[in-house]
Amino acid sequence: MTTMTPWGGQRGLVLVLSGVGLALTRCGSAPVDYFGEPGVNAAGKGGASVSSAGSSANARAGSVGVDAAGAAGLTGNESYEFVFDSQILPTSGNDYALDLDGDGGPNNAYGGVISALTSYGFDAQTAADAELAAGRGLQLLALGVPRANSAPSSATLELWRAQDQAAPDFAGAGSFVIDSGVPSARLDAILNGRELKSVRAAAGETLPRLLLHLPLGGALDLPVSVCSISFEFAGTRLIGGQLNAAALASDVDAIVPPALAAEFDRRCTGANVQSESCQTVLTLFDSNQDRHISADELRTSSPVKALLAPDVKLFDAQAKFAPDSAAKVKDALSIGFGFTAVAAQIKQPP
Repeated sequence: MTTMTPWGGQRGLVLVLSGVGLALTRCGSAPVDYFGEPGVNAAGKGGASVSSAGSSANARAGSVGVDAAGAAGLTGNESYEFVFDSQILPTSGNDYALDLDGDGGPNNAYGGVISALTSYGFDAQTAADAELAAGRGLQLLALGVPRANSAPSSATLELWRAQDQAAPDFAGAGSFVIDSGVPSARLDAILNGRELKSVRAAAGETLPRLLLHLPLGGALDLPVSVCSISFEFAGTRLIGGQLNAAALASDVDAIVPPALAAEFDRRCTGANVQSESCQTVLTLFDSNQDRHISADELRTSSPVKALLAPDVKLFDAQAKFAPDSAAKVKDALSIGFGFTAVAAQIKQPP
């Protein structure tokens, strides 16, 4: 896995998600360079397609599902490009959950957060769908298959954030430009039949970082460390995707309460303030009774503190992967959701 450079004071890596099952890659391993020079996006310059030989991503992706390189139908020495076209949110802590700290129990505190927001009148899934339809926070993914051989096969994933664009094309031939101001990531993966799965990181490795666009109150960008990703091929689509990650407690505290407070204030104004959900919010969080919810009021609120409390211990003092299920002090909030993806053309900015 690639460790990203500091980005606004926080490390980040960009993953292209689209409701598809992504393969888990081994954190800390050095992927084979099938896309170009290390650290350089393979697209080159001037808006060239990221894919090899300048061939159309849609045409190449159309071969997915043909019997080659296992049941997925991938030919060797090719690159297949996708954009996430859905983000499927959990409705409870059991949805899209995965054991991150090795205690045998599934982790997804994000599902509990989404459930609580629903009870406060937020429709997080509708918000996520609206952000995607508006072309904001889109994730891009390129899959490199170095050779066709017997399953399981090695593969390489390269992930980017797309530039925001109005009316994105999710019909299978859309063109998306990489946001060069956001770090990218390259991952090793294992392809077994139609399924791609990453390998759990070993202790001492550095987890890859991502910037996820999440509907926590208003839509926000939250840096996370990626623990697992998987998906399967279905024709020209990726389906059954699941991404599991963890956000540092410090990042959650700095980013989420201000976004939630702003959204509460936006919703609970004028006549809306008398609604049942707004009255509940004001009763729970407006400690100084000024009919305004501040980030600090949320941070000191018992319900919010419990909701956003870190639930896993995953890192050591050097930010290396060091899961410890017995630790009393946790350092990260577990996050899991589903996704799908469709074929796309990925381009570098001019």
